[in-house]
Amino acid sequence: MYRVVIVDDEPWALIGIRKLIERNGNRFKIICETTEPAKALEVISEEHPDVVFTDIRMPDMTGIELMQRTRAQGIDTDFIVISGFAEFSYVQHALQEGAMDYQLKPLDMEKAEDMLDKLYRKLENKRSTNDLSLYMTLLEEFKDNHSLLNTRLRHKPYKKYQIVTVYFNNAEYDDVVLLELGSRAQLTTLKLGPRKTVFIINSDEDQSELIYRSLISKEHVVDRAGISLSSDGADHVSMFLKTSDIASNDCFVDRSKRVSLYKKSKKSVVKQFAEGIIEALERVQYKNMKELSTVITAFFSEHHLGIEDAVFLWNEFVMHTLKDSDSSSQLLDFEYLDYSEMKEKFMNLESLSEYVYELLSDPERDQQGDANNKFKELLHYTNKHFHEELFLKDLSTKFFINVSYCCELFKKVTGMTFSQYMTDLRMKKASELLQNSNLSIADVCKSVGYSDYFYFNKVFKRNLGCTPSKYRKTSGDLNALN
Repeated sequence: MYRVVIVDDEPWALIGIRKLIERNGNRFKIICETTEPAKALEVISEEHPDVVFTDIRMPDMTGIELMQRTRAQGIDTDFIVISGFAEFSYVQHALQEGAMDYQLKPLDMEKAEDMLDKLYRKLENKRSTNDLSLYMTLLEEFKDNHSLLNTRLRHKPYKKYQIVTVYFNNAEYDDVVLLELGSRAQLTTLKLGPRKTVFIINSDEDQSELIYRSLISKEHVVDRAGISLSSDGADHVSMFLKTSDIASNDCFVDRSKRVSLYKKSKKSVVKQFAEGIIEALERVQYKNMKELSTVITAFFSEHHLGIEDAVFLWNEFVMHTLKDSDSSSQLLDFEYLDYSEMKEKFMNLESLSEYVYELLSDPERDQQGDANNKFKELLHYTNKHFHEELFLKDLSTKFFINVSYCCELFKKVTGMTFSQYMTDLRMKKASELLQNSNLSIADVCKSVGYSDYFYFNKVFKRNLGCTPSKYRKTSGDLNALN
C-alpha cells in the first residue's frame, strides 16, 4: 500500500481527491490531507510518502515550491499536480520540476482513474527495482549495513535488528499494518515479488513474541512467514535475511508451521537417519512409498526439523546415488539442491519421500504400451501450463508414467532434466515478455510462474547472464537502433 499526502487550499478539492483514492481499494493509503502547504512539507520531511497530490496555486507556498523544497531534501516522492489552471506555462513548469502528471479540476474521474493506474504501475516498478537492489546489497557480507539501512529508517536507529520474511495469500495486501510492534521499534519493508515482502525491524529489544502473535492473527492474509533471531547492530543482517527466508519455508515439512522461528539444522541427526533409509531401501524393507513417507514424516516431526534438514536429507540421497551411479542412473533427475530449488522441485516433504522411493527402490518400470505417447501428452501439458506450479511426481501420476522412467524420457527427448526444462521454458517466455510487453518486471515474474521476485531475478541472471531490468534495457536499446 503506497502512502499518500494530499494538499489543497480548497477543502472541497481535498474531498474529491480522497474519494478518488478510496475508490482504488487498498493500493493507496492517505497519511495526511491538509489545506496548509507548510504542514504538508513537515509530513513529507518526516514520513517520506510515496506520492503527493498538490494544488499548484496556494497561499504562502505554491505546489511548485513544495516540489522544489522536497527535492532539495533528497526525498524521492512522486508528485501529481491538480489545478484549476490549464495554462501551458503551469503544466510545463510542473513537468519540468518532475511532476508525474497534471490533472485539471474538477477531476474527470475516468481520466483520473487511468492516471492512478499509471501511477500505481510506476510505483510498483520503482519499488521492485529499489527494494531488490537493496536486498541484494544487504545479502553481501562485509558491507556497511548500518549506512545502507539508515537511508530507509525514518528515525534514529535502535540497537537491535531482526528480519521477517512473509509470503501472502495473494498480491493485494497491506504490508504497512501487518506487524504490531512495541513502541520503541521501527521497520522498513522490501517488496520482492507479487506475494513476498521482507520486513527489516529495528528496535530496542527482541520482537519475536509480538511478531509471532501479529502473524498468527493475520492468517487470513499470511500464507507463511519466517522470523530470524535478533542481534545488536546490523552486522548479522545478511545472515538474518537468509535464515528468515529459510524459516518461512518450514511449512514444506509440516503445513501447520505457517509461522516459524529459525532454528539451526540438525545435520548429524539427519545424516545418520539418511544412511538408515538408504540401507532399508536397498534391502527392500518398505512395502510401498506410503510406508517410507510415513517414516520420514514421523522422524521430522519427532526431531522438530525444517526445510533446511529436508535439503540436507535430499542431498545425502543424491550423494549416495552419484557415488554408486552407472550409465543408466545418469539419466535420473537427481541433482544437488538448495532450499529455493527444493520448493520448485517438490510440493512438500511427502512428495519428496515418494519421489525418493520410486527412484531408489528401483521397482520394475512400466516401459511398455503407450508410455511414449503418454509422455508426448505430458510434454504438451507442461508447455501449456508452465506458468503453474508443476511437479514431476504429480505429472507422472497424471499421465500414468513411472516417475523414474519419466526422468529418463525427459533426458532422452529434451536433453534436459525436468527442472532444467521448466526453467528453460519460463526463461524464454520471460525474455519474450520483457522485450515485447509493458508488464512490470514483478508482473513478468508472476506471469511465468514465480512468486519470489528475488529468486526469479537470480535464475534469470544465471541463465541469461544479466538481470531482467538490464535485459529489458539492452533489448530496448537494440530495438531503437533497428
